[in-house]
Amino acid sequence: MMNESGNAMFFVRINGVLPDVSGAAAGEGGGAHTSISVFSGGFHLLVDAGDGVADSVKKGASDLGYKEEPDAILVTHGRREHVSDLASFSGKIFCTSECAGQIAKELPQVDKSRFATVVVPGQPFEAGPFSIVPVAADNAGDSPGFPGSVIYVIRAGDRKVIAGWDFISLQNASADLMWNPDLAVLGTETYNDHPSTGIISVTQAYHLVKTWNAKDCYVLHYSGEKDKEDAKNQWHRGPAGPLSPEELQKTVDSYLRMAGQDNKISIKVARQGMVWRPAAGTTVESAAEDDDSSPVGNKIEIEALEKYVFGIEKMPGNRLMFVLEDSISRQESEFVNPRRKDSDGSSLHADAIKSMMMKGPELDLTISGTTVKTSIIKGKKPLFAGDIRVSERDAKKLSRYIRENF
Repeated sequence: MMNESGNAMFFVRINGVLPDVSGAAAGEGGGAHTSISVFSGGFHLLVDAGDGVADSVKKGASDLGYKEEPDAILVTHGRREHVSDLASFSGKIFCTSECAGQIAKELPQVDKSRFATVVVPGQPFEAGPFSIVPVAADNAGDSPGFPGSVIYVIRAGDRKVIAGWDFISLQNASADLMWNPDLAVLGTETYNDHPSTGIISVTQAYHLVKTWNAKDCYVLHYSGEKDKEDAKNQWHRGPAGPLSPEELQKTVDSYLRMAGQDNKISIKVARQGMVWRPAAGTTVESAAEDDDSSPVGNKIEIEALEKYVFGIEKMPGNRLMFVLEDSISRQESEFVNPRRKDSDGSSLHADAIKSMMMKGPELDLTISGTTVKTSIIKGKKPLFAGDIRVSERDAKKLSRYIRENF
């Protein structure tokens, strides 16, 4: 499949949003249980196949023109509501050994020859154009969790999607692995934290989106039933019961505005049949290009490949602001007399601000290939010293920023 710019199509469809309760309680008039399809170059990767998913996928194929039969199926865990439609498909099944045992017990009609590579948390595997890393998930709440439960980090080229539902915590999920997904699809049972559900809340999703630096997020699986317990607390000011999808979206939007994140974070309440595509102009092919014809301006922000977002701003009075942010903290440092140390824009130095009472830090920044070597030192004490990995495109853009401004 091709998009308007002629690049191979990459998109994600929401096949179902329902939690493990009735459709009415979930604020929907029925539908399919939690599931998504991820497409790249015509390859159809299905994640979970519970009640109603086969019909939803069939309708999506009719509406969008893709092939109905998935090429591969990822299963997060063996709860019946996530596997009951597996027999309606014929594609290869990828899951943990514990999950395979649960499926064999629940659905003996599923042909055992369909089970492909045994999924092991932390060990990457391939399915068509996708590179996939399973992450061990704990979904134990009031009832025992399902052994072998995982969520999936799915890559196709430079694209990354996190398919994560039915978990209250993740085990051994490295910050670099989860960092900077194009899309995170998160299952959220309640708005407020209720660990007894075994599933994260919308409130916890806010934190994960910021921690992972997710560009876009869909929340699904919501019921809000457990939030009724919060009505008993007279001091509680959050939602105290189920919200319709429209009400939940308004609540999410209001939170993001109050937190000052509405221009930085996009969180949508997922509906069955929704389709996500990368923003226009951010295809894998165009992202590899560096357009030298347009000026960078006096401010630049770069998302590193791992862990960091950093920004540089040339300020009035021959000053420079450098901002470094990770999932935990934000560091702002101001300098004077910024200047490049070579003609090609591969290095930048800025002096410390001096006053009668103190002397600030100084900055040294060097671009070496796709590594930005950064040193912020105050006296002999390093405030930050490390190598920040960036894309080839961003390395070129940063060099051009230095050449144009200093």
